[in-house]
Amino acid sequence: MERKRISIFFIALVFLIGLFSYGQLRDFLLGQRKIDRYVYPTDFSDCLVASQKKAKCAIPEEILSSMTVEELVWAVIDYPFLSEVGLSSQLDGGSEWIAASSDAFAKLIECRHPENRIIRVLKDALEREDTDEFQINAACQLFYVSRGKYFDFSRKQLKFLEEASYY
Repeated sequence: MERKRISIFFIALVFLIGLFSYGQLRDFLLGQRKIDRYVYPTDFSDCLVASQKKAKCAIPEEILSSMTVEELVWAVIDYPFLSEVGLSSQLDGGSEWIAASSDAFAKLIECRHPENRIIRVLKDALEREDTDEFQINAACQLFYVSRGKYFDFSRKQLKFLEEASYY
């Protein structure tokens, strides 16, 4: 009887350790580790025109050069002027506009095959409660209109971007 209890205890312990390990491995593989999101300035009282505000949002090169693809995607999502892209992307000029005004997007263009990681971050962002859904939808729209020009998304990825960009 004692052996049976010990066996059940060890089986349960192994099962719990397996669940914990699986969760850790899954989070690692899915890239759900803690991301350092760049914090853009929110006080533009010293800026007179929009170009000064956008210049104030430039990410310093020492930070930009060390950002991962995931951090760059979050920087695009959090970009304070992303709503302006939504307006210009109706004319298919949004991706060109953002490439010229957002250094995070411009850096993302330089990355090698970032499409899977972009989609993973956008899906993760949609599931989180601490993100602005409008910003995520605008980012999805931006990435959708940048297809073929800057990124080579698969049909399945394009379908996700198109569906997620409606708001």
